[in-house]
Amino acid sequence: MYDVLFIDRTHGEKLLAHGLARDAACQLARVESQRRGVGRMFLAGSELNQSSDVVLIVESTRRVA
Repeated sequence: MYDVLFIDRTHGEKLLAHGLARDAACQLARVESQRRGVGRMFLAGSELNQSSDVVLIVESTRRVA
């Protein structure tokens, strides 16, 4: 399962979707990055470009009760 995030350098991180299958997360990231006019990244831990916003796909984390 994957989450899709939008990282905006001025406003921070916004969760766009949570717990999606891989293909659905990729499709959403593609659509959102085109709509917002930003790049997209698929690997958590990759260095972000200092001047741009990005749509990022990361593995969902489950909270333990």
